Amino acid sequence: MLEFADEQPFERAMALLQTALPAAEAGASQSQRLTQHFGNLGETEEILRAPGFAFGDVSPGKKTDNVLYVQVDGGHLRTDEGFRETKVGRIFGSDQLVKKSCDNELVKRRIALSSSDYLAHLGHHAEFTARFNPLVCAHLKKAPGTKMVAISDGAEWIANWLLTTFPAAIIILDFYHALEHLANFATQVFSSDSSREEWIEIRQKELLAGKLDQVIEAIREKMMGRRASIIASADKLIAYYEKNKYRMKYDEYRAAGYCIGSGAIESAISTVVQQRCKLVGQRWTNRITAVLNIRAVFKSSKRGKLRELINQQMGYERAA
Repeated sequence: MLEFADEQPFERAMALLQTALPAAEAGASQSQRLTQHFGNLGETEEILRAPGFAFGDVSPGKKTDNVLYVQVDGGHLRTDEGFRETKVGRIFGSDQLVKKSCDNELVKRRIALSSSDYLAHLGHHAEFTARFNPLVCAHLKKAPGTKMVAISDGAEWIANWLLTTFPAAIIILDFYHALEHLANFATQVFSSDSSREEWIEIRQKELLAGKLDQVIEAIREKMMGRRASIIASADKLIAYYEKNKYRMKYDEYRAAGYCIGSGAIESAISTVVQQRCKLVGQRWTNRITAVLNIRAVFKSSKRGKLRELINQQMGYERAA
């Protein structure tokens, strides 16, 4: 019942379950109660806070080049209180990045993730980080000497949380968010598509080369003699880059072999939250917490832990 309800709304999930198990007598309300029970258990929270995968060689005394990637972002869901943001955290190791093969030799092999740990929370970011911090710390403790690399967009609360809680982490501003802001500014400045694309391409190369000062100077040149709205946009963009300069050292990150994009967490928002909780007509209460918890457990490598908990709760060993 939990497996089916993890993927589909409760009523539809139980209808599908009965097609697979015609003798099963299970309704939507029963499925919801079961999800609420297991999703809200303290033991389930312990499962979420424990690493679901191991990575790299962590032998005592061995120097490691392992990288623990930590990514956080948010997506909005409709609730009884209006649209609210669900924070999502994703953790994976550098050796979880694998190249997927393709039958077509002309197609470049894409990078996929073999394992990740997830946490999703509807509510204030302080509540989210209080739950997410133990999971991050557990991974770091499990693999001493691991470098932590955190990639996120420009959300100020994420940057402040990382600087305060994980000061040793390498914090990276998602390159594609940085480039998106630049492209939006260029749309205001250029009327010619070819000129705009050429200008963006040059600035992109400069960003990747770590030449942020040159990018800022190019923006200043384009704001000279322009209307007030363009000047305001340029000032805003320059302030954004100046504020995030400490995490825009893309030349150094690439030289070290680090990822510089946050595509993994953007994908997680869709797969962990929206594919189940942002369907047509859905509107949630705080009871969504249980659904998000179960979904995070299933999407992480922790399915077996939940099965053990179910067996304990259902008295499986006594029945056997």
